[in-house]
Order: sequence, then C-alpha cells, then structure tokens
Amino acid sequence: MDFTNKFSWIAIFSALSFLFCLASVSSAGEEEYIIEKKAVYRVPPEGKRQKIKDVEIKKAAKGAILWFAVDPDINEAMAGSESRIYFFDAQEKPLYFLSFEYAGILRDIFFSPDGKQMALDAGTGVVGDLTLYDFEGSERKASFRGLSAPVWLDSQRFVFTMDEPDAEARLSATDYAGWASVVVYDTATGKIVPVMKATETKNYMLDSVDLAKGKLQVTETSVKSKEDWADGDKYRGKKISVAIPPATR
Repeated sequence: MDFTNKFSWIAIFSALSFLFCLASVSSAGEEEYIIEKKAVYRVPPEGKRQKIKDVEIKKAAKGAILWFAVDPDINEAMAGSESRIYFFDAQEKPLYFLSFEYAGILRDIFFSPDGKQMALDAGTGVVGDLTLYDFEGSERKASFRGLSAPVWLDSQRFVFTMDEPDAEARLSATDYAGWASVVVYDTATGKIVPVMKATETKNYMLDSVDLAKGKLQVTETSVKSKEDWADGDKYRGKKISVAIPPATR
C-alpha cells in the first residue's frame, strides 16, 4: 500500500471538512430574507424579524419562481445587507440567493423556456448590463451591453439589441452615441450570431419577435453620412422583417 498517498488523501479530506464546517458556521450567522404570505421579511441572526413593505415580489418562469432584489443603497430597511437577489419556489420555499452588485438597478430577469438559464437586465439609462447565469448553479456565463430586453427563441438562444463593444462613439443628436446591432446569443456555443449589424451609417433595434412565423421585427435608423448623426432631422427610419437564424447543433 502507498502510505504516502493514503495520508495525503486523509489530509485533503480533513482540510475540506474543516472548510465545510467554517462555511456552515458563517452561513448560520447570516441574516435571511424570507417570503411569507406574499410579504417579504428581513430576519437578522439575532433579533426580531422586520417586514419590508416596499419590495415587489416578482414572478418568473411561468410563475414557478419568485424573486426580489435586496440593495442597502436604495432601501433604508435593508441597511447593512449585501446586494443580492433571493429566489423562492411557488410555495414561498427559499431556493438560494445570488450575490449581484447591480441588484438595486435590476430591471427584470428573463428565464429560458426550460428554466435552466436566466438573463438579468440591469441599468438606469438607454444602455443596460445584460448578464447570463445558469439558474441551478448560479454560474455567471456571459455579459453584454444591451439596448433592449432579451427574448428567448428557445432554451438555447436569445435575441436582443447589442451595444457593439469597442465601437468608436458617434456624433449624436440623441442620448445614444453607440453602434446598435440585433444579435442572437447561442448559450450552447457561446457565440454571438449577427442578425442586423450596425455600420457607420446604420443602427438596428429589435422591436418584436414572432416565434410562430419565425420572424424578427427590426427598426433600421440610417443617415447618408456619418457626420449626419449629429442632426436628428437627417435620421431616416424603416421597419424590417428578418428571419430568425437557425440554431446550431
């Protein structure tokens, strides 16, 4: 018998057990947020629980998941709490919480049809932060800058208006000076599939999705020369119907 390997495994197991005990002790001392009869309560490690009256409980994934965001910067009743999103099942049983620094400006959560993935849309301006997570493992998978809410085409792909990264800012007569493209993100391959890509003289915005017809409705905004972006009177808009690109297998 290789006693060196044997005692190495014992040492590793002991270290992992110690870390697990530490994690259990630290989590036991943390405050909790719970839902009870459609109301949110803060439960400190020691002390009386407190009802949080101005937190909206959201429903997602066909009502199977409930969630709400906690941010001490926007709610005095949450002072001292960490920025998180709490998830519950339809019977108000806690599932887990996700640490999320943008919880205070979270606009919505968009679940994939199978409920295994979620896209979090956060922001206060024209362009927001779109972050993709695995729901069950809460693993962060991808992030983008977006100008529209994501729409899931199936459990693998979603479409949205993307602010092109690293694009040089334009002159602009509006609040938006970037390059806007309509793209599909494939979560299985990790690839962005361009549908309508911005150019020096054109921007594209997703309007709606018709899954039954396999079509995307897109607005194209264009100018004759890139200098014309500074003059809103020179903008031209038109509606375009585009086929949804096929999924990669």
